[in-house]
Amino acid sequence: MTANVVDLPRPHQARSGPRPPALFVRVGRNDHLEMLDLIATGEQGIFGFIIEAQYVERHRELMTEARRRNFDLILDPKTQPMGLPGGHTARLAALPWGLERHHNITDFEGAAGRTRTAQIVETAAANGFTQILGPTHLLSGPNDPWLRRDIDVMGWTRDSISASKTDLDLIYSLAVPMEVLRRHAERQALIAAIADAPCDAIWLKIENFGDDATGEKTVAYIEACRDFHERGIPVVGDHVGGLPGLGVLAFGAVGGIAHGVTMHQKFRAAGWRRPPPDAQRRGGPAWRVYLPQLDMLVKPAVAQALLGTSTRIRGRYGCRDTHCCPQGVRDMIDRPARHALYQRAREVEWLSATPQTLRVVRYLDERVRPVSDDVAAMAGVTGLDEMLQRSLIKKQSDVSRFRQAMAHLAEAAPPNSVAVPPQRRATRDGRGA
Repeated sequence: MTANVVDLPRPHQARSGPRPPALFVRVGRNDHLEMLDLIATGEQGIFGFIIEAQYVERHRELMTEARRRNFDLILDPKTQPMGLPGGHTARLAALPWGLERHHNITDFEGAAGRTRTAQIVETAAANGFTQILGPTHLLSGPNDPWLRRDIDVMGWTRDSISASKTDLDLIYSLAVPMEVLRRHAERQALIAAIADAPCDAIWLKIENFGDDATGEKTVAYIEACRDFHERGIPVVGDHVGGLPGLGVLAFGAVGGIAHGVTMHQKFRAAGWRRPPPDAQRRGGPAWRVYLPQLDMLVKPAVAQALLGTSTRIRGRYGCRDTHCCPQGVRDMIDRPARHALYQRAREVEWLSATPQTLRVVRYLDERVRPVSDDVAAMAGVTGLDEMLQRSLIKKQSDVSRFRQAMAHLAEAAPPNSVAVPPQRRATRDGRGA
């Protein structure tokens, strides 16, 4: 009898329960100082940081602190843009696996391919990364010649990890257009093909999907993602933000999302396919201000004008969370990166605190419906900036249709599977639940 008795309280590491959905942050060139400040405050809603290979030295201090605080560090080797003329840059050419031109498929054949994968693994191991986005490429579909080459390269990458005697997880980054993901036969062909590829997780980087996705497109994405669950490893939506990002988590289509700091919340690759731009045109995009109640990211000047329209609007849409913005609207606008990530982390934690069976209902009732109502109310306010007014009117129509499509999906038969969420680094290392 006593063998069946469990003494309480149980050790923290022994407690079981569903894994929470994950949030990963893509760190842009100028994001490291704000990220350092955020994690210094004890932020735990973020699982890890994706560091682009060309910025490893620039982000050295952030990487050191993130490792110390048990965040995952994920190396993006940037092979996807490096494989297309418009994505190739001088910074990428300077990487050990780079060339003066964009890559072609022969650059990853045989000994050359093995050398490049070894260089990527060596960079990850030498710089204390915990995971690698595998050196894959943007595909046009299951018949793209890059697919078989990428599968081979994933195997060589795993071999290099084993040879390096480092504890690196390997992620398959599957980048395809949304139109390919939609098609059942092509999707199944991709899933069958990458079943041969060694990996610890699959990250879906779907072109023309992200924070501005329509309800119909989000439903298609959710239904397509369910086919990836059969492998039983974590599935993460890369470059996915906004209401669609929370939606794919709520419906269990993915176990985590990844996006940039107020940008890179949708994936567009049109610029990669074009010839390279003039060397002079190389400026980074500016941070935007997150307005959670409206599900909008706007320029600081637009946010300033909107929140200055009236005391009521300022009180309604200005940040009142003193942990996020101690000085309210001033911090919200002056430090938009911190505000946006803090709020997104709380949104994902809000889903985490809700049982999976109730997430869809709460998401629709407590997130989608209030956004729809607030956008409709703001669209009718007079005296706003003309461009903002037009954006709100369009947003009103978009959110209304989004709400209808997601509600219809919720009323359909419940999903037969839920994506496996990634584990936190400390959990994988046996230091916590």
